[in-house]
Amino acid sequence: MLGIEQKVARTAKRAGLLSGGLLLCAVGTGFLTIAGWLALVPMVGMQVTAAIIAAIYLGAGLICVGVSTHRTDHDSSTQPDPVAPLETKGPPVMQAFMYGLQAGSQAEQRRH
Repeated sequence: MLGIEQKVARTAKRAGLLSGGLLLCAVGTGFLTIAGWLALVPMVGMQVTAAIIAAIYLGAGLICVGVSTHRTDHDSSTQPDPVAPLETKGPPVMQAFMYGLQAGSQAEQRRH
């Protein structure tokens, strides 16, 4: 049971540090926004400053959404079975090419 308690304590510590870090990032972002606003308003006006800051936040948000939805399948369970034949529908030449490609791949895997 001590192992579970230690894991729970570590997870709680990580969650606390993450929450605190995110809170500090939010406060810092707020101050940077105000500083950017105060620096840009005299140069380009209030409306253009608002558009610039909104565009920055929108761009950062879209990047975060794009990164979060990007799928990288490094899991070995998603790899095709190297023994199973490839199912291809096409001309016999293409099937022969795919068969040779699979045979070469299997030979390469056996070498490692």
